[in-house]
Amino acid sequence: MTAWGGLDQLQLGDRFRQLPADLYRSVSPQPLKNPHLVAFSTEAAALIGLDPCQVSAQQLSEYFGGQRLLKGSDPLASVYAGHQFGGYTPELGDGRAVLLGDLAGKDGQRWELQLKGSGKTPYSRHADGRAALRSVIREYLCSEALAALEVPTTRALCIIGSETQIYRESIEFAAAMVRMSPSHIRFGHFEYCYYSRRPDQLKQLADFVIEHHYPHCAIQPNPYLAMFTDVVERTAQLLARWQALGFCHGVMNTDNMSILGVTLDYGPFGFLDEYQPDYMCNRSDDRGRYAYQQQPSIALWNCVCLAQTLSGLVKQADLEVALNRFQPVYGVAYTELMKLRLGMEGKTDQDGALIETFLQLLEQQKADYNNAFVALEQAVEGNREPINRLLGGATGFTDWFNQYRRRLNDNATAIMARHNPRAILRNYLTQQVIERAELGDFSELAQLHAALKAPFAAHLDIYSQSTPDWGKNISLSCSS
Repeated sequence: MTAWGGLDQLQLGDRFRQLPADLYRSVSPQPLKNPHLVAFSTEAAALIGLDPCQVSAQQLSEYFGGQRLLKGSDPLASVYAGHQFGGYTPELGDGRAVLLGDLAGKDGQRWELQLKGSGKTPYSRHADGRAALRSVIREYLCSEALAALEVPTTRALCIIGSETQIYRESIEFAAAMVRMSPSHIRFGHFEYCYYSRRPDQLKQLADFVIEHHYPHCAIQPNPYLAMFTDVVERTAQLLARWQALGFCHGVMNTDNMSILGVTLDYGPFGFLDEYQPDYMCNRSDDRGRYAYQQQPSIALWNCVCLAQTLSGLVKQADLEVALNRFQPVYGVAYTELMKLRLGMEGKTDQDGALIETFLQLLEQQKADYNNAFVALEQAVEGNREPINRLLGGATGFTDWFNQYRRRLNDNATAIMARHNPRAILRNYLTQQVIERAELGDFSELAQLHAALKAPFAAHLDIYSQSTPDWGKNISLSCSS
């Protein structure tokens, strides 16, 4: 267990190197020009026993700007494959990130530290291996925001800016971010072993995942089936949380799916503004494959892809039984989360219809998704003005509200207050922060981060108001 200390006291391990050498390549981070600290998460630091009082901006810039390595660090980039927008790509890999190593956190949980934007790796193909400042700001904010909303996710320790110039749609400044997770293994790692006909390495990979992340599965009659069943159920529960919060990932390729069922790889993500089931946050997704309402079915499709890779270790019939767990697990989890947002305790036969009708009313009025729940909470307390402003003109709203109100117990508003965030990471807020940060002003980034860390508290209007017309439906690409 890590004691509280500074960066000089951290000692990294190299657990990933227990895997076959064909699954990774050693590679060193490439230094950034004049690196400087942009942001630092004390909450993420606490997970690995890092004392903010013993960490300086200069140290962070040196260690994570490519100038120095932490003790024990032997950086590597891993190779994986993936189905991207439905088509299989046989070799992808860490094209702009290196795994620095792993260490035990304060609670005994081991965390991997990955440096994103570290420069070219053997898997960069024709890219430069760098990350734009705007890209890492978005991931930093969203991963820490989802963590505060109790959504399983990778974490972000810090952002390092620089004077290194890169070209995307225009000339931008490169930055790096330290990403943390118990594991960065993806469905795509299994696909790489399977489709490149490496059955022995695939078995070693599965054994590694079971040993370090699913040890309870090792005692089951078929540990691989037990592991896969857990992955399916974790993925279903993750998707239930995404959908209940109105979160749209944007790029649900199999190489962006975590074997631990956590949110991984933040690109052109978005939270719903108006409730639009067909909302697409990724302008590269011209067919709407990863639209908001498609996410649960895509997650199941991705689990089917993972099942195929395990077909040499688990009987087909058993894999199908495990896959059939997805829908019921997702359905129960989603319904329970929505009931909490609506303040409904217990269970009645009308709950599903109340939820579905509420969503239909939101769609009919193009109402702000998250603020509608807050307005409903205010209505239950006696202030009907906000909800009437959002839904009062909807056909059937009065009948629905009366039926809904009769369903509630006395402590409904207390439940709603704990499950309806006042601060949501809306794309227009992020864009404003990015524009200031690109000018060297990181104060708004710090302010927004502080609000997102306490999403259920009362906040300034800027963080809780509905998105202004100019900021709605901001379209982002995979370069985001």
